[in-house]
Amino acid sequence: MLKKAVPHLFTSMNLLCGCLATFFAFSHQFNAALMFVFFGVFFDFFDGFFARLLGVESALGVQLDSLADLITSGLAPGVLMYQLFVISGVKSVDYTFTLIPDFAFVFSIAPMAILGYSITVGAAFRLAKFNLITDPLPYFKGLPAPANALMIMGLPLIFRHPYLLNLNDYLINPVSLTVCCFISVFLMNTHWKMFTLKFTGGMKSLLFPVLLLMAATGLFLLFGLASLSGIIIIYILLSSIKYMFKI
Repeated sequence: MLKKAVPHLFTSMNLLCGCLATFFAFSHQFNAALMFVFFGVFFDFFDGFFARLLGVESALGVQLDSLADLITSGLAPGVLMYQLFVISGVKSVDYTFTLIPDFAFVFSIAPMAILGYSITVGAAFRLAKFNLITDPLPYFKGLPAPANALMIMGLPLIFRHPYLLNLNDYLINPVSLTVCCFISVFLMNTHWKMFTLKFTGGMKSLLFPVLLLMAATGLFLLFGLASLSGIIIIYILLSSIKYMFKI
């Protein structure tokens, strides 16, 4: 009985980290939000690892894992993208609805910024389709939701890096952020193959993970954590090369 609780504990920690990341994203504490998404992705990896190791995989674990991922890798980046739209200068509108006399619903929202939550919806579809896969594949179909979350959560670090400040005018504007949202949703739900970081036997299976590690190390040495989004983009490009040319 205790063994069955171990994976659920890690999944619960993933969910908790997702809730905290969402809170910090709402509060414009983007570094803290990224940190807790990192922690959530860490716990997400180990819940499945321990479930397989202990032989306690279950349907409950699969569903709970997806719900936790929806918060950590769906809601948190969606909230952050909404806040980036607001920072870019999109207008907020005040609304008042009176449904019954002497009682009105009053709220303010930036309508265009709601596009940021398309990432949350895209992640939900991605995770739902993943749950329908019955036979494990040696690759991912589309960009995994946690990788997409790290790519989105890393955007504010680009805006604040002293070497990359010149990019702000091109990145922090409604058009660029809208394009980013559509690309994010597309990548998560496309049928493009993305390689996993698992060793499947033979040196050939290590080629692209090693190339990714080398590129990630170089970018990290140059830009620190601001390289995070770039590292995910390189992962996408390497995956495209690997399966396009059948290497």
